[in-house]
Parts: sequence; structure tokens; C-alpha cells
Amino acid sequence: MPRLSRSLLSVFLVVALFQSAAIGAPARAAEAGSSAVPDQALQSPDGKFIQDLGDRAIKIISNKQLSSEQRNAEFSAILNDAFDLRTIGRFVIGRAWKTATPEQQSEYMDLFKALVIKNYGDRMTLATGENFQVVGLRPESEEDAVVSSQITHPDGSKPTTIDWRVRQKNGKMGVIDVIVEGVSLSVTQRQEYASVIQNNDGQIDGLLKVMRDQLKGAQTSASGAP
Repeated sequence: MPRLSRSLLSVFLVVALFQSAAIGAPARAAEAGSSAVPDQALQSPDGKFIQDLGDRAIKIISNKQLSSEQRNAEFSAILNDAFDLRTIGRFVIGRAWKTATPEQQSEYMDLFKALVIKNYGDRMTLATGENFQVVGLRPESEEDAVVSSQITHPDGSKPTTIDWRVRQKNGKMGVIDVIVEGVSLSVTQRQEYASVIQNNDGQIDGLLKVMRDQLKGAQTSASGAP
């Protein structure tokens, strides 16, 4: 993985949208195809949304008074207002979504959301001195924009670049992909899921079993059971 605190990246995958940004979002400030400089990006709804997201994440994981259970509870409570997990979940499962039954689709989405919480919520620590800053914005359509950000490190090493694909739909903003140093996390997850499905004769039941086992393993690890 590119040089990045795994825990901080994990937080970004489950941090919630903020109510103030999610309700009644105004029109985008820039025309498609243009690229905003940092000040302009921060003045746009998308840029401000991502800066608030990063600031909120750092504040939560820097609070040493919170137990891992308390942090997980906070993220779980606001998960449904977080990244557009339904859009992400449907993308990463690919064509298998269309052939799945409604019952399989429902179980898959439940497992997907639960794994986001368990796999990432338990690893939230932050290196002292890391800083998050929005540095640009590139509208791509009427609905989508890519917000560029950097995480600076206290050791003076090269900042980590993170791009956030933000979609505005039905007056609400949501992150639909995170690209770390050019690597799309959604595309990576899609490739992993496609491999599991292919290795199970193209059946989604094979993926669901793997996901159940992963969730069970995460729960066992969290509880300290042998």
C-alpha cells in the first residue's frame, strides 16, 4: 500500500457525511473540466465537504479518551449518512448484482456495510502531527466531482495524495470512491470480489460465505475469543 497511515485511510472509508453538508447542497461552483486551486476548492460545496470530512476524522481518532467500542459506535451510528455505500457496494460486486436474488442482494449489502465497520473501525490510531488539506477540485459532470487532498506527515516525507470522488444526488453529497496515490479502492475491491465469485463457479453464494466468514473472524478477534 502507498505510504499512508492505514488507520487514517480506514477512517476515511467509514466517516459520515455531515448533516449540514448533506441537506440542501447548493449547485457546484465550477464548470466541468476546470480545476480549482486550494482556496477556490475550499469555497465549493464539494471541497468544503471533504475538508470537513478529514477534519472530523482526525478529531475523532485523535480523541484518546474514546475506546475502540465508542469510536465504532459513533461511526456505526452515522454510517448510513456516510459514503454512498449502496452505490459503492453495487459497483464492487459488478454484474453479479443483476443475477442475485433480492434476498442475496439484501444480505450482501448488510454484510458489506458490517465489514466496513468491523474491518476499518477497529484500527483507528493516528500518528501525531499528520495533517489533512484539500488542495484542488475537478468537476467531471453535473453530479460528480473529484476533490484532491493531501496528508502531510510529521517526519517530513512526501505528502500522500488522496482523491475523493463525490456524487451529488437528490440534494445530498456522498463519496463513491477513494483514490490513494492513483489506486482506486473501489476498483481494487471489485477485482477481489470478482475473483472470489469466479472461483465459486460464478455464484454469489460463494462470495456471501466468504463475507460471513470474514465478519465472524473480525467479531471473534474483537471479542478476544480463541
